[in-house]
Amino acid sequence: MKLFKNISRKSTEKDIEQKLVIPLLKSWGYQESDWQREVWLGRKRADFILCLPNQTPFQIPYLVIEVKAPRCQINNQIWQLHDYLRHSQALFGLLTNGLEFQVFYQNHQDIISLCRYNQQEFADNFQRFHIVLGRPTSIRVSQYLQKTRIAFHQQVMINLCKFFPANALTPPNPMTSNASSPTTPTSAIVTTVFNNKGGVGKTTTTINMAAALSHLGKRVLLIDIDPQANLTTGLGIDPLLDVEQQDKKDITHLLTENGVNVADTIISKRWNKIVLDIVPSHIRLSDMEATLIQGIDIDRVLAKKLSKIRANYDYIFIDPPPSFGKVNTISLMASDSVLIPTQLAPYPIRALEYVMNRIMAIRAARDGQLNVLGLAVSMYNRSATKQAYEMLQEMNRILNHHPLGAMVPVFPENTWIPQRNIVANTPGKGYPLAWAEYDSNLSTSEKEAALDAFNAYLELAKYVIQLTTP
Repeated sequence: MKLFKNISRKSTEKDIEQKLVIPLLKSWGYQESDWQREVWLGRKRADFILCLPNQTPFQIPYLVIEVKAPRCQINNQIWQLHDYLRHSQALFGLLTNGLEFQVFYQNHQDIISLCRYNQQEFADNFQRFHIVLGRPTSIRVSQYLQKTRIAFHQQVMINLCKFFPANALTPPNPMTSNASSPTTPTSAIVTTVFNNKGGVGKTTTTINMAAALSHLGKRVLLIDIDPQANLTTGLGIDPLLDVEQQDKKDITHLLTENGVNVADTIISKRWNKIVLDIVPSHIRLSDMEATLIQGIDIDRVLAKKLSKIRANYDYIFIDPPPSFGKVNTISLMASDSVLIPTQLAPYPIRALEYVMNRIMAIRAARDGQLNVLGLAVSMYNRSATKQAYEMLQEMNRILNHHPLGAMVPVFPENTWIPQRNIVANTPGKGYPLAWAEYDSNLSTSEKEAALDAFNAYLELAKYVIQLTTP
């Protein structure tokens, strides 16, 4: 495309606006009167907002555009465009640095990524963008929305005036819905996220991988079987206030009381489109080791109870403590597979042999197979590539000398979770990383870091789906 000839990696944000975005809008049929520049939306100003002139009070903007310089990694700026879309209620959003183009559609506050193209891909699909984002389509869509909204509000006013005559009323916003689409029942894959070495990001990986899977449309249940209840609190559930004082059941009741089923213990949490069901834990579980050891067929109690609800989920993840205690055995006996989180560091790598020995012992005691999904790398220092390579070599050496090693692959580098402060800090805030963009207490750089890390968790989730899909 001719539009790209004047764009290089040395171009400024202003260059992209003047030499690419404005000519692009004109090629789509827009006039300068159709857009506004530097419009305040929330705490920041959007670069372009397209709202056709002579709008009615019920018309919403059609397109918001956020422009960055070519040197900027726009993947970390998505949260900002999301924020603009929610504040403006615009239907479409375009994020570009002149080299990459990402287009989004807003469906009742649910923001859907339509595409991510480089210059050549954008040029190849130019006609498609002209049809979807161009002025003729925006006019037709805006007119349709005007008519339907005006008709709706007029009908509401007619009815409300019967109750509140002569009052000026602010009609409610009808465009809200969080209803989930029905899904076909399947049998969930039960996976224990297991490593006896503490501090490798086990619980953080469980939370954010589950959130990423939910983001991708999967139904996920999390089971916290660790007395420390880090997964429980990491999802904003207080074991005292939200469980004990509400007289709710937790993992302790599920393991020790015959009449308690999984459904009796579940707490559902929602962060926009991310929905997670959780079986919470409680410190009282730490006093139950003797009780569990004395239980009849206790090793299989969780497996039996999970069998009744597996059709309700796609994935069930169990988060045990970093130890070899009884609850750890119960977790592995209930699982179809194991995911091993680790770091590219000496001590976590040395612990792999003990982890694999434990898995082998459980495999020998089970009726069914216990697969190993592989090693998921967390806390990856992207700048220490030499150390990473050395640690990877050591990891492969250990795997090659272990009887189980051949079935323990190392996940690909695009799934490795970067070492970011925000990754370690968000569990203390009680939400997954994907929700960081809504936290007004975070700085812009923190939101960008959270988005960068969550993108890695999305890659991890996609890889898990690939491994577990027949």
